[in-house]
Amino acid sequence: MKALVYKIINDRTLWVTTVLLILTLFVGHIQLNDIDIQTILSLLSLMILISLYEGEGLLKYVALTIIKKCQTTRQVQLTIFLLVFFSAMFLTNDVAIITFIPIFVVIAQKIHVNAVLPIILLTVFANLGSAVTPFGNPQNIYLASHYQLQIGDFFQMSWPLGLISFLFVLLSSLFFRSSSLEQLTLDLPTIRPKQTKLLIAGSFVVLAGLLHLLPIMVSLVVSILLTLVINKKRFYQVDYGIIILFVELFLIVGVLSRIPTVVSLFEGLTTTDNGSFISGVVLSQFISNVPAAVLLSAFTSRVNAVYLGVSIGGLGTIIASLANLLAWRQYQRQIEEINYSFPVKLMVINLLLLLIFIALGFAILTVA
Repeated sequence: MKALVYKIINDRTLWVTTVLLILTLFVGHIQLNDIDIQTILSLLSLMILISLYEGEGLLKYVALTIIKKCQTTRQVQLTIFLLVFFSAMFLTNDVAIITFIPIFVVIAQKIHVNAVLPIILLTVFANLGSAVTPFGNPQNIYLASHYQLQIGDFFQMSWPLGLISFLFVLLSSLFFRSSSLEQLTLDLPTIRPKQTKLLIAGSFVVLAGLLHLLPIMVSLVVSILLTLVINKKRFYQVDYGIIILFVELFLIVGVLSRIPTVVSLFEGLTTTDNGSFISGVVLSQFISNVPAAVLLSAFTSRVNAVYLGVSIGGLGTIIASLANLLAWRQYQRQIEEINYSFPVKLMVINLLLLLIFIALGFAILTVA
């Protein structure tokens, strides 16, 4: 419990939103009905489920089993990128980064490759992969709930970006040399068969709730029961900070949405698809894509443009996506030193890709 409280207290993102929430008290009134309960319960269900997957080591086991079959350095890196891209769709970009950065650092030492560029691309592909599904990241969960999107509606909106991102993943391997490898020696985590089967079966129920196929309370109850049966200690590892963050964001945006000047400004910025799209991109660079999604959704019904803006907007600055900060933190833990060249390189590559994807985003909107 102490570790959980310490983690929440030391979450600097929460410091910022808490200060902003206090400041909004001076310009308007907070209303509890501004909180989107559906989104909060969806996030809580997913966070509990994700904590269980992390505890059981299932994703790591599958990843290492596949990587051991690779025969060249290029195959290893492409395999890592593909695993990150697809795992982020179902277990969020944060989980993909937490799982694969430590794995790749170990592998990079064994195959004698520099880990920096692959880890940066790993982070990029985690962000892009998570954009494909309605439960791949917090902003998608929110947008699907706020705009009441069915799974078909969401995939109709996300598949062009997903397809383009997948092609980028495949092309990325061409930038790395291909050297022959002997079979990699990697230690596999121990998997508990009964608990794993139960977790996978329960996951379908939880995801059904996230996709609006079942009441969200069913998802929450199932995720709680799974944790009670499989590993009670995982309750203390759940990222409750993201839940508090969203509650504060809803309250802040609620106050702002009742200020005439702010309403006029954002309604003006979001009168067109292109305006909504570029607003999402730019806002994400300064306040991160999760708050940007919540803020813009209060002023426009152009969900496709907002989705593309905040998804592509996750590229760019170190704070454009919370996953970027997490990647830096994970990298520091693995090399056991504070290295400021990594976030600089991360931002440079992200900004270059951001320019490319902005052009692609405009093209997607034009075709749509």
